Amino acid sequence: MSRLRRVVLILVPVLILAGVGVYLSLDRILKSTVEKQSTHSLSLSTTLESARLSLLGGKVNLDHLRIASPRGFSAPQMLELGDTALSVKYGQLRKDPIHVESLTLNQPRLVIEQSNGAINFRKAMDLMPAHEGSSQPSQPIKLIIDELKVLDAQVVIHPGLPGVREEIIVPVPSISLRNIGSGGGSQNGAAIKDVAMQVIAALAGSIAESGAVPAELSPPAPQRRGSGREARRRGPEADRRSHPG
Repeated sequence: MSRLRRVVLILVPVLILAGVGVYLSLDRILKSTVEKQSTHSLSLSTTLESARLSLLGGKVNLDHLRIASPRGFSAPQMLELGDTALSVKYGQLRKDPIHVESLTLNQPRLVIEQSNGAINFRKAMDLMPAHEGSSQPSQPIKLIIDELKVLDAQVVIHPGLPGVREEIIVPVPSISLRNIGSGGGSQNGAAIKDVAMQVIAALAGSIAESGAVPAELSPPAPQRRGSGREARRRGPEADRRSHPG
């Protein structure tokens, strides 16, 4: 075996292992960045099981992102997401704002509850800083999202709201939001907190439209913050399933 061939046989596995190490390192950096940025923007603890950059490019997957409830509420998490898929060019990840072609939230679960007269998502809004201050761990992330899709969502209403004695689960089949962070001529992008509140607003607003809960008992949806067109909902039907409290 020639010396050159021996060198090639040694170097190729080393280079492959080095590439895998860099790839895994990028995933860890992405996970840490999402957790820190979201926690700071929302003023609520946000955790993420894992993050993955596609080797083929253009795809980012976030697994099981969880946003904690404000203090004083019983549910550990106010909002949980299953798999989150972003279609974004890698070059955009270093830009401000980041242009995301599509963002798909699979199987999100929003818990709505009341404690001491306050509704959890409204309490969360009160906790959010009006502006991203100097205490931000790094440059705050801003997003322009062409289309945000919410698939197979679930809204869980805990007992304690007026007239609600048992837990109510309302399925929300599909929601589509467009032009987040770029509506009304704005090109500055939307902060993470604004994107989150638009999703929560759309999910909370789906309760009254579904007919699963009487309108007078439906918790008021938060105002949509940032830019984005009105949600387009498909499959307006929703089932009401009660469980003993």
